[in-house]
Amino acid sequence: MAVRINVHKNTNSKSLAFGKWYGYVDNDDPIGINELADHMSAHNTPFSPGTIAGVLKDMVHCIRELNLKSVPVKLDDLCIFKASVETKGVSNLADFTIAKGIKRIRLSAQATGEFTADELTKDGNLVLSKLAKQQIEEAKESANDNTGD
Repeated sequence: MAVRINVHKNTNSKSLAFGKWYGYVDNDDPIGINELADHMSAHNTPFSPGTIAGVLKDMVHCIRELNLKSVPVKLDDLCIFKASVETKGVSNLADFTIAKGIKRIRLSAQATGEFTADELTKDGNLVLSKLAKQQIEEAKESANDNTGD
């Protein structure tokens, strides 16, 4: 298993990072509950994909319901799902209202247990994507071609 890395050049001339190259994860298309259920059922479980999918769909519904009641839900060694808000600044506290101070409700997922950033970094295997390898090789060749100028 490996996390594929692509590279991207910052082309925003107004940015302090203009012209620098950055790595980012080259993710595949996301899978849905049914595909996750199929994957889980292949891991030596007595449950059918349909049973697992049903439990996962109920879990999603319950997490949403609880979060909308300000109850965070912790999935051990994965994340804590909780509601958060995107806010707007109000200069005078006496003028604060929900309408003036809150833009929208958001869903936050905070890593927990064995799924922290440090653990992912320690356990993760990073590899360059084919495209990134090609871009880097072309950059090296270009740099070598210009050394005699």
